[in-house]
Amino acid sequence: MKGLWFFLWGGFLFLNTSFCQNTANEFSVISYNVWNGFESQVARRDTFVQWAIRQDVDVIAFQELNGYTQDSLEKLARKWGHPYAAIAKENGYPVGISSKHPITNIHRLMEGMHHGGLYAEINGINFFVAHFSPLSSSKRLVEAKAVIALLEQKNKLRERTIILGDFNAFSAHDSLFYKSTGLRERMYLKQKENPKLRNLNHSNKIDYQVIDSFLEKGFFDSFSLYHKEFDSSFPTKVFPSVSPDDYVKIDHMLLSKKMKRASVDVVLIKDSVTDTLSDHYPLKTIFKRKKQ
Repeated sequence: MKGLWFFLWGGFLFLNTSFCQNTANEFSVISYNVWNGFESQVARRDTFVQWAIRQDVDVIAFQELNGYTQDSLEKLARKWGHPYAAIAKENGYPVGISSKHPITNIHRLMEGMHHGGLYAEINGINFFVAHFSPLSSSKRLVEAKAVIALLEQKNKLRERTIILGDFNAFSAHDSLFYKSTGLRERMYLKQKENPKLRNLNHSNKIDYQVIDSFLEKGFFDSFSLYHKEFDSSFPTKVFPSVSPDDYVKIDHMLLSKKMKRASVDVVLIKDSVTDTLSDHYPLKTIFKRKKQ
């Protein structure tokens, strides 16, 4: 995850347990930053495929599908039982999505976005896959406003909507943890060393505005609904020298009120595979399947 390595100087995330297999009454979603397109390593990619088969979820939202095209993503997704897939672009750091169910009404949002974003509708649920700037809190806020504007335009803010991905942004739910670790001070020093970094806000404090901007529109931070204690999504054990004080949670799944009501559980999946497959841990949410 190239961008995040700049974020502080490199490191964040942890997790426990994985969900049980999908059932007929559940609809499950994973968001996963797969680290520079699996680092272009066939073995790493194949390990992911076998892991995804075992997870057996309905939808996977991806960040950093580097090197993939619409065609190659479709072919790969079929290996874990997803006959449908969409990618936002075919260069740089694309986001994408794969699904057991048809993907419709795709909208690729590029203007004003650092990596781009992808809107899609699946099985009666509206998804927006995000990957925001790793360099600037003000840029991330611009991106958040663009996502909100798109959802407002489509009249989807209050419908069955999920905004998910690598936001490179903090949730105020975790503020006490960050205060206890002195994260802000280290971020400030890094900004002084590197003029490209502007991840603190204009007051040189940790910025919670990005996630807050979605909460103000009626969305809910899914992880905080089910977990009171802090857990990190970056980095994984691929960076073993990173201090626990530098762990952060920057991967989120934000739920509209209707999706909050349908949610059953949320977990950061930390297992022997995800410990080293990427520099991020995947986030998984289970929902009650809507009765037809």
